[in-house]
Amino acid sequence: MKLEAKNIYYKYDGGKEWVLENISLDVNAGEVVGLIGSSGRGKSTLGKIMAGQIKADKGEVLIDGVPVSRGIYCPVQLIYQHPELAVNPKWKLGKTLRETGQYDDGLRKEMGIREEFLNRWPNELSGGELQRICVMRVLKPQTRFIIADEISTMLDVITQSQIWDIVLDYAKKEHIGILAITHNEHLAQAICTRTVHLT
Repeated sequence: MKLEAKNIYYKYDGGKEWVLENISLDVNAGEVVGLIGSSGRGKSTLGKIMAGQIKADKGEVLIDGVPVSRGIYCPVQLIYQHPELAVNPKWKLGKTLRETGQYDDGLRKEMGIREEFLNRWPNELSGGELQRICVMRVLKPQTRFIIADEISTMLDVITQSQIWDIVLDYAKKEHIGILAITHNEHLAQAICTRTVHLT
């Protein structure tokens, strides 16, 4: 199985210049591809396009030649850098997990998510605790590819390592492809099968 972004063009509403211009890349099932580039190069925008969150002005995103579907059951799932932007602040976290069809008690324990967290509001958790919820919600049976957009940048070193270990172990077990968006060359070298530079 392969996720492909083909000849992607994108500009912000009202913008005159392309943020992304004729960009193509692919991610095979079971591999971790690092997308590296400095801030403002369009890495996050490309990730959202590949996850079906926004639509490219030109080009297409395909899985094995078929256009990627959109919505919460899309086989391509996005983990945001800022977890507070990925959850509904008016929902308790148990509802957030149920809404995505993901609730596995064993996985919850493995991820260090305490049961009482599920009855709390998002603003009652730390950034690391909330990011664990956001990671868990994408680790579900229909997920075939994960777009991980700077998912550990805002976290302490220990939490970074723990979260990446869980994501990588799950992806290996389920043969999931990962696009790891980062500006951290050291992280990319440590976890990625190969890297692509967005310049």
